[in-house]
Amino acid sequence: MQCNIRALQIFECVFRHRSIAKAAEELMITRSAISHQLRYLRTQIGEDLVESTGRSLIFTDRGARLAQSLSFAFAQIENSVQDSIKSRAGALRVAVCTAFGSGWLIPRMRLYPHAAECRLQIKLHAYQPELSDSAADVFFTTTPIKDGFWSVKLLSEDLVPVGTDEQLFPDGKRGYTFITTDVEARNFMEDWKDYLGLIQKTSLLDKAAVMGASHYSFAAEMALEGVGIALVPYFLAEQRLLDGGLRIWHDTRLPTGRAYYLNVKHARRSEPSIRSFINWVRRSIAEG
Repeated sequence: MQCNIRALQIFECVFRHRSIAKAAEELMITRSAISHQLRYLRTQIGEDLVESTGRSLIFTDRGARLAQSLSFAFAQIENSVQDSIKSRAGALRVAVCTAFGSGWLIPRMRLYPHAAECRLQIKLHAYQPELSDSAADVFFTTTPIKDGFWSVKLLSEDLVPVGTDEQLFPDGKRGYTFITTDVEARNFMEDWKDYLGLIQKTSLLDKAAVMGASHYSFAAEMALEGVGIALVPYFLAEQRLLDGGLRIWHDTRLPTGRAYYLNVKHARRSEPSIRSFINWVRRSIAEG
């Protein structure tokens, strides 16, 4: 008898969580896909392995023995794979896009409880980093990575307008100066057009001066230097707002539809340094 390895993996995951919903979340597939694989496995083996009673899952004796054997087997396989691909350098290498790295990660690194126990390397990338063990061990991205990776959404991106007092309250002789990060001709000033439309103040564009910045980090620095009002992710402006260097122009936030994700290879997720880093990031996000 030949069983589909994917079906066995899904069955073991359902057993471990005692939940189809939680297994679907870990494996990043739908509940219906899990139910389909469970039915396939029952057909291949010829016996009931799990029974659903209301919201509870009850595993038969045969099902429980099979799942426990699979857990051991998969752990052995994972250990073998980890031994073959783990970094020889011994440092935890974190690849992160520039805005999230400088705005969220780096300001919190002093709070990482294992900082003194590990060698940590942070690599900033303007856009998506190279997804390879040769590049990093942990990846922060703006899209989830599916093939071979475990991904978790950390937070959605909302833009806030920030500037100095001089820029937030210009005198009557001049209008506002808006700093845009949408600098390409096809979508120039799209961020500010959307934002001003959201707060019903599109007429402000008629008298406004415009400055362009290719990255959020540049826009935030320009705002801090009094160049104009910038639309940047809240996490990037948070510390400057607390320090008093910047102030928020309007309380309304502009959702961009983008989000930030933490990604690691499935085969390396249980490595101690990676696991502790993931847990710390997720706790920090939950605490705000």
